[in-house]
Amino acid sequence: MIRRLLATILALGALIGPALAHPHVWVEVHSELDYTPDGKLAGVRHHWKFDEAFSTYALQGLETTPDGKPSDKTLKELAQVNIESLHEFDFFTYAKRNKQDVKFLQPKDYSLSYDGTQLTLHFTLPFAEPPVKAGALTLDVYDPTYFVSFQLADKDPVTLAGDAAGCALALHRPDPAVGTSSATLSESFFNALTSASEFGSQFANRVTVTCS
Repeated sequence: MIRRLLATILALGALIGPALAHPHVWVEVHSELDYTPDGKLAGVRHHWKFDEAFSTYALQGLETTPDGKPSDKTLKELAQVNIESLHEFDFFTYAKRNKQDVKFLQPKDYSLSYDGTQLTLHFTLPFAEPPVKAGALTLDVYDPTYFVSFQLADKDPVTLAGDAAGCALALHRPDPAVGTSSATLSESFFNALTSASEFGSQFANRVTVTCS
């Protein structure tokens, strides 16, 4: 369980006591697809809000301001830990065009914010070779091990930015029944999953953007 925590969201140490069910962390997803003036998709900007319980755990023992909020130093260092920890899992973000993988560069402009109860991780994933605007591209967000449950926000979960004229979005949320059926699986089953596992793909949040 120490390894799993380190390899997913926050490399903060061991969970105390046995884990009883999956998932263990819940993340609300807001994302932006940014188009450049020359008609290419530059990358995706993520805003991932962690659940309140995990946010509280993540901040335990870290430096705070006199009013009890995490200091700027704490948020900056914790953001760095997040980004380094997510590398093994390709930042839980997978893009395809014509069934071919579209690769990302290393993330940039990353930071953490805190609203008093929950942490939100902000970061941009630039495309290594920005795809041209015309055509369709799919973007999936999920954890292959289902340690983390990603859920598209209820309102405007994915938006278009920049020169996105002529583009339209279609969203696909995972079937709730699939999550219910997974509750019968043992913890040992989940502990055996790795970053190469495809189990979590059935819980993928998908956006398809099509541009004329």
